[in-house]
Amino acid sequence: MATDLSASFNEQYININTKLKKRFMRKPNISEATNEFIALAIQCEHLEQPAFAGQTYIGAAKCEASAGNFLGEAEQYVAAARQFMKAEKKLAALKFYSPDRENLEAAIGCYMQALTKYPAKSAIRTSILLELANELIELDHKHEALAYYEQAVDIIEDSTMKLMCMRNLVNLLIKCGKYDIALETANKVCDSNIYIPDGILTELQVSRVLLVLLVDPDEDTKSVSLKQMLDNLLYDEDSDAIPFNIDLRLKLQSIIISSRCMDQQSLISIASDIKPYFTMEQRELLETIIEKKSE
Repeated sequence: MATDLSASFNEQYININTKLKKRFMRKPNISEATNEFIALAIQCEHLEQPAFAGQTYIGAAKCEASAGNFLGEAEQYVAAARQFMKAEKKLAALKFYSPDRENLEAAIGCYMQALTKYPAKSAIRTSILLELANELIELDHKHEALAYYEQAVDIIEDSTMKLMCMRNLVNLLIKCGKYDIALETANKVCDSNIYIPDGILTELQVSRVLLVLLVDPDEDTKSVSLKQMLDNLLYDEDSDAIPFNIDLRLKLQSIIISSRCMDQQSLISIASDIKPYFTMEQRELLETIIEKKSE
């Protein structure tokens, strides 16, 4: 059945390609070929053959390029990338991993082709980079996703979107075990002039507390705002920079003191009842701090 489907696909693909070859005294009908490639791609999608669909969308993209329709070309490359990603996810769900990563590399290549068609600061370019990064995260290629996420953050101009993406970047860096860079990034966000709602500020400040305990930077390398936040927290001084409720404040104070005293048992005790206050990444940070204290 699979062989028949492959033969049918190849035959239809070749037939469309043949129409693109120049004939005597007659130019190829690129618009017709584009529509036929797209129709074949949609047919492959309905038959749950995403790799075939991806190849066919590439055919449509090349037709759009020949016609000088570069935005249409980019659109077809993104469609191809999504199909190759879908094919990769199907393999991953079956616990089958190809060492050559054919579908994944094809998807990344198509996303990159699409990127070249948009201006450097384009919102669509940002969207493509974020989409690629999120797809890689879903496939557990977190370290690979970092580069694309960082590229996206660098070109975002809207302050609200930039804040949300930098918050996500901090969490991704934590997941990748890049704690020093995560701390630097969190410091950069908290030291910026961007308005940060209390909920997000609380999350970032909690992460900074845990990261500073884990990274243990030299005192002279700590940012002014980080030093001030830690002092305000330890000495129970009110500040807009630490919108913590009383329970969270007390628990963070206990974590700092227990960590500095190398009291692993107290940290374990705190970890058992702090889960409702922490994100998944923060719970992982605390577990790493506890493991470090046991060394």
